[in-house]
Amino acid sequence: MYKYECVLQTPHDRVLHVWFEPWAEGLAFPAGTAVTLHATSDTEGKLELDETKERTAVYAWAGSTLRVVVAGQVVLSFDQPVPAFLTKEKLTLLFGVPPSPTEAEGGIPKESS
Repeated sequence: MYKYECVLQTPHDRVLHVWFEPWAEGLAFPAGTAVTLHATSDTEGKLELDETKERTAVYAWAGSTLRVVVAGQVVLSFDQPVPAFLTKEKLTLLFGVPPSPTEAEGGIPKESS
């Protein structure tokens, strides 16, 4: 069994919006929170992160599952393994880039031109 772990640290002044692919689910984490991602699979791989100032997208690799842990508690669990044919590139081609949160959802206000 292969395991991959990484920690996302939210900014101290705002929430961190994280989008999980290929499950197409997002969650916002409060400022100052450490978010630990635990991925496991029968095949070797690692999580890919796509970070912008509005959000962070997490892409799991083929065959992997993912648990999201905050302060020792599992807050999200993706137990359905990623299908072998789904890659970051294919997801982006099919569905575009992951969404950014709106201002109403606590996203960063858009700069006016």
